[in-house]
Amino acid sequence: MPDLAGRKIAYLGYTGPIDSAGAGRIAAALNNVVNSHCDEAQLCFSSLGGYVSDGIYLYNHIRGLPINVVIHNTGSVSSIAVAVFVAGNERYCSAHAMFMIHPTIMPSQEGMSSERLQSSLNAALADDTRTENILRERAAIPGEILVARRFKDVYITPKEAVIYGLVHAVKEFTLPEGHQIIQI
Repeated sequence: MPDLAGRKIAYLGYTGPIDSAGAGRIAAALNNVVNSHCDEAQLCFSSLGGYVSDGIYLYNHIRGLPINVVIHNTGSVSSIAVAVFVAGNERYCSAHAMFMIHPTIMPSQEGMSSERLQSSLNAALADDTRTENILRERAAIPGEILVARRFKDVYITPKEAVIYGLVHAVKEFTLPEGHQIIQI
């Protein structure tokens, strides 16, 4: 539905994991917005994270869309979901929202050989680097925070999110009267 300026805006909501199913639903919904000739998608987003590969895919997909994508953290955005979040051209969060970044976690399996353990470690370190590169490109998170996230969970408040450039402002999402929001 067009706004007062005549722009066609789609409103979407997502809460769930960043896995192949969730990433597929988000990408499909955004593709539908593009295919419907909308100028903008506004996504209310809350996710505790998931798989790095699915998050990197979704980040690149969102960045490649020919529309303005506005993402609102309306709950908690954690782990790889933070990389997805920063793909938005405009980013906002609720005053009660939270962000969390941490080291990549790899599941261990009993009886793993030293070679398999080393391979898992190398994969986790590579995923940490990919995620950190995205955060450096799209935000101004201080180096000491990025180093700390390699060893522990780091929580970022809305006020800090503004300072670090994760969000443009702390702003509550409000669906304009007469518009629909689609939960994906």
